[in-house]
Amino acid sequence: MNCVVFRVKVLVRILLEAIRRGRKTAKIVKKGVKEEPQKTMSVILDAIDLEREYSPSRWSTRFPTANEVLQNHVKLVTAASEDATNNIPHKLEIEYGSTPGQKLDILGTDLPNDAPILVYIHGGYWQELSREVSRYPAAPLYKFRVKTIVVGYDLCPTATLVDIVNQIRNAARFVFEYAEKMGSKGVYFAGHSAGAHLVAKLLSSADFFENTPGSHRLQGAFLISGVYDLRELVHTSVNEAVQLPNEWAVPLSPQFDDYTHLQGRRIRLYILAGQNDSPTFKKQSREFYEILHNTCLMQNMYLEIKDGMDHFDIVECLSNEDNYLRNLLIHDVRKHLC
Repeated sequence: MNCVVFRVKVLVRILLEAIRRGRKTAKIVKKGVKEEPQKTMSVILDAIDLEREYSPSRWSTRFPTANEVLQNHVKLVTAASEDATNNIPHKLEIEYGSTPGQKLDILGTDLPNDAPILVYIHGGYWQELSREVSRYPAAPLYKFRVKTIVVGYDLCPTATLVDIVNQIRNAARFVFEYAEKMGSKGVYFAGHSAGAHLVAKLLSSADFFENTPGSHRLQGAFLISGVYDLRELVHTSVNEAVQLPNEWAVPLSPQFDDYTHLQGRRIRLYILAGQNDSPTFKKQSREFYEILHNTCLMQNMYLEIKDGMDHFDIVECLSNEDNYLRNLLIHDVRKHLC
């Protein structure tokens, strides 16, 4: 399937969605002036529901309040990241760009030059968290002789989302050049939440992969509890810092990108979400899987909704000795690189 056919299908989907929303709006308008209070209430309720759908901490069942979920998450990943930094040979704050946020950390610098590499990109809705508290996946992988590179980036509102997408490409270019220089067996990317969005945007760039030395070493990617369609997100409080204009929602949504250029690369793509993610997050993971698997005819794709997990412990567990990311990655390395 060529790019033209793909883009036509995407446009048809957008038009159908617009028609559906237009009909809903028309029904409200036809009610006339007397229904204005009801219309206002409907809009308010829609906004409340949308806000909840895009507030992952409100769906966890592990703590009484959303704030406790967030506080626990930051506490756990910070402690695990400090532990990894203290116990694994590393090189930190490597600049890959000119702005303060464009730095990355390499953990496992004493491993063989040809060691596989996992590149981890943190979440936080492009406005929170950092690479310093995102080193937690490194320890279990280090024991299996896998290097971890943790990527930092400038946050909104200091940077725009377009800036951040470009920064991740800069970081990936650095990683592939490093992997080529070291003779790495293979490179994998993993991203959580907004980080999954950024990995997906990276994978969609045909020009990048055609013109970046070392990109042939890409073996796979893990997209964890990601957001792939930004059209609703721009109408939530998340956008107060991101400041994404409506007209940029579709161009910056991986859901509408073309991935057909990956067909010949035979990479493995794992899309994961938590059972206790919001219905919208799970829906977006399923729809993104279907787009890539059916429309783009991609093979070697896997979708899993992790039982009992929410948006946060789905990555908090990555610091554990035995976790699903380590197991999937090591299985893939042994199957394809050994």
